[in-house]
Parts: sequence; C-alpha cells; structure tokens
Amino acid sequence: MRTVLLLSLLLGASSGAQGTPRRVAVLPFQALSGDVPGRAGPRVTQRLTTEVRGVERLELAEPPSAEPAAEPPPEALPQARAAVKEAESRRQQQDFAGAEAWLGQALDAYATPAGAVALPNGNELADAYALRAAVRYSQGRDEEAARALTFALTLSPGRPLPLAATSPLFARTVERVRVALQEQPRGSVRFVSMPPGVPVTLDGHSVESAPVRVVEVPPGMHLWRAVLPSGEATGGLVEVLSGKEVEVKVLPPGEGPGAVLAAALAGNRLDAAAVEAATALGHTLRAELVVFGTVSRTDRGLAVDALVLAPGARTLRRVPRIALDADLLDAGPPLRELSSTLASRGAQTGAAVSLPVVPAAGAAPAPRLVQVKYPVEEKPVSAPKPAVSTPDRAPLAPRKPLVRP
Repeated sequence: MRTVLLLSLLLGASSGAQGTPRRVAVLPFQALSGDVPGRAGPRVTQRLTTEVRGVERLELAEPPSAEPAAEPPPEALPQARAAVKEAESRRQQQDFAGAEAWLGQALDAYATPAGAVALPNGNELADAYALRAAVRYSQGRDEEAARALTFALTLSPGRPLPLAATSPLFARTVERVRVALQEQPRGSVRFVSMPPGVPVTLDGHSVESAPVRVVEVPPGMHLWRAVLPSGEATGGLVEVLSGKEVEVKVLPPGEGPGAVLAAALAGNRLDAAAVEAATALGHTLRAELVVFGTVSRTDRGLAVDALVLAPGARTLRRVPRIALDADLLDAGPPLRELSSTLASRGAQTGAAVSLPVVPAAGAAPAPRLVQVKYPVEEKPVSAPKPAVSTPDRAPLAPRKPLVRP
C-alpha cells in the first residue's frame, strides 16, 4: 500500500512538472539584404509566434498590456505645420523673436524620422527655411539668414520659392544666394545601410541602393528617405558641405535593446552587446527562452537562421538552418517542428556557439559601393515677379533689425 502511494505521488509530481509550460519570447527576425521579399522578417516572426502558441507545453511571452497614455504625443508633420502657421502670424505682427521660436519647433519636428518620412518631397520644408530666412533678415541677422535661404534652395532644387513673390528685395536676395550657391564646390553623401541593399532616395529622387556614394551634391540641407525590407520607412535630413563627404547610416528605427539587437542581426554579426540586449528583452518579458534570427536570400528561396537564448544562463545556441520558399507557403511544418523542439529540449535546443557569431554563415557578401551623380539637374530658375516693383538700391550698411528682437 505504501509503495502504491509513493508511486502515485511521484507520478503526480512528474505530471505537475510536465504541466508547467515554458515561456518563449519570439523577437523580430531581420532580413539580411534588400533583395529579401518585403516584410519577410515580420512574416517569419508572426508565423513562428503562431506555432509557439499552438504547442501545449509552451507559453508565448508577450509584453504586458500598458495603460494608454492620457494624451498621446502629437504626430510630427501636423505639429510642424501648426508651428509654421503660428510663425507666419507672429511675423505679420512683426514679432520676429516669437516667429523664430515657433520656426525652431517646426524645423525640429520636420527633422525627426517620422516627420521626414511623412514629407512627399522637400518643398514644404524649403518654404519653412525660406520663412526663417525672411525673419532673420528682418532681425538684421544676414549671415544666418543666408544660411537658412541656402537650405531652402537645396531642399527644393529648381523650384521658385513662393515667398520671393512677396517682396522685390527678398526676391533679389534669393537670386543672389542662388548664384553664390551654384559657384560653390559640390560635396558628396555616402549611404550605408543595415541590412545592405536598401533603396534610398535623395530630395525625392532614387539614388540606387546602399551602399552608394552620391557625388556632385550642392552644399546645403537635403532630405533622404529609405524603406527597409521589414516595410518600415525611415528618413531624415543631411547637411552637405563643400568639398567634403558626409555619411548617412540607414538603420532599423527604434531605440533601446530592441534597436541594438535588430541592428546586429541586420548586420549578420552578434557580439556581447547584442546578446546583452536580447537578455534584457528576455528578462523584461519574463521569458525562459528567447528566439530570434535572420532571413536571407538563397538560390531556391529563403533561409531562416534562428538562435535560442536562455536569459537566465545567457547561453546562445544555433538552430539548424530552415529552408523556405520565397512566399513562405511551406513555413508551417518546419516552424512547428522548431516549436516542438523548444518544448521538449528547452535551453538545450540547437548547438552552443561562441561570440561573436555570424547568424547566417555563408550568406552572400555585402554589395560593393557604387557611385552615382546627384540626380537633380540644375536649371536656371526665373524668380516669381513681385506684385510691386521697386528700384534697385544697395543694402543698408550696417544692417539693423526692423524691430528690437
């Protein structure tokens, strides 16, 4: 009788242990090149997440639902436009200091990745810089005004500035700055991306895929934009200097441990910092196992290279490569098998690897740097005719503000 009771207790304990599911966090898989089909990384992540949910001995570790913010942050583009309108009103009232402050807020919003991506071209931003130039000329800050006017001209090349039609004096100033800009030596911009092969646009025109060097770029401010294989768009502003080259890094958007891990995966190299970021994400999700990896292009379709991390032990292990078709039609069975292996083997899934590790061994090398010419052809621009003509006169010296700043 005692033996039967002991066996029943042991079986009950064993059943309870088996009944405790492993918490698994599936982190975003990253594409390794621009030729990977669009959103392949997010789709692999979602498919694996679905398979993990379907395994009885696994529990998907998801972030806790956060309470919605009382007032969500305003969108960058509407915020910038509202600030420009306020600046225009302050300028009409000759409150130039107030107009300058509002323009600063507008330009800061435009310069964010969210603001830059939302702009179809640089025209709207150019008009904001032209307004700043007019305000600074009114304050007697001629050198700073000329700089802002240069930015306005380079952000919207070959386009007359509407503000020039409001004042004959300002129209002549615009042409003077335009001529001076054309006489300056050009610069260059070098775009590098993680992953490589991301298509880039500069001032609304395609400039091939990164890595790419764009030469003969007019000195001044320029608007760039890129769409990552994940489908996420990013962009920003870059200032080009005469005779110099500036580098722009196109990286997955975001910040914190998630952005660190995403950039490392997109670069196909995991180091201690990347593993530390994955560990931090695992602790945040209270996960026993963390799964992440890369998606690369092959001759037959796609290759998924997954890695498993036990945040508690900080051990990194590689899972055998999974071959899929380009449309992920056959992704179910192999991802289901991976989920079952996670349930049965846990932290012993795959083979242990040492750092640094290349997730996709044997992946195609990064494309070579190509060089292209700035795509916008400079054409003579006729300034808008002012409504009232005034005789030419030399500028006052020294310049004084219209009102006290």
